[in-house]
Amino acid sequence: MKASDIIPFYGGTYPDLFEIERRCMDRKGNVIDFLDQNLPNGLALDIGAGNGHTAERLLNDNRQIVAMEPDETMIDPEKPLIWSRGTAQSIPFHTNTFKSAYATWAFFFDGMPDVDQGLAEVARVVEPGGQIIIVDNYGYDEFCALSSRPIASDVNYWSARGFNHTVIDTVFAFDSVEEARKLLSFYFGAAGEKVEQMIFEYKVVAYTKTNQK
Repeated sequence: MKASDIIPFYGGTYPDLFEIERRCMDRKGNVIDFLDQNLPNGLALDIGAGNGHTAERLLNDNRQIVAMEPDETMIDPEKPLIWSRGTAQSIPFHTNTFKSAYATWAFFFDGMPDVDQGLAEVARVVEPGGQIIIVDNYGYDEFCALSSRPIASDVNYWSARGFNHTVIDTVFAFDSVEEARKLLSFYFGAAGEKVEQMIFEYKVVAYTKTNQK
């Protein structure tokens, strides 16, 4: 695992902010529902699992999750998950180990280095016919509009790599305006400091692909 393969993430340094993000992002649970409905039974790989928030919610009697996370400060051994350290560019598992793999706002940011290397690794460890799902920002919503720079993914980028896409309507819902300002000012600076609302329209895109060898 190379340091250059790891995207710096704030969760380990600011756990209070990460807790707000995890609780308030997709407050309706629509992204979790989509993943639950589209991930098959069997062993699944969560790429860039963070503290296991998503993986824990996708566990069931017929599905096990390997939570792969490069930042050891994010790993929560109290969660009932199989933990592994690793990056998408060099996944520490044998070929055809998994029925599916998914990433939620993790490695796969458009324009980041070695995206195709990561996708090749995912295709290697997921068995033929298995599912690959990438979740990211869709844009065209109140949340992304707060950013002064583009933070939405490029549908054409993923379509060119054989992915279909589904737009999931959800919300960023905070418990108070003060809480919204705390997280959104960290994300967006002055724009976040000025917010006056607790609920923000949020559109998420799920890119899905049946793995082909």
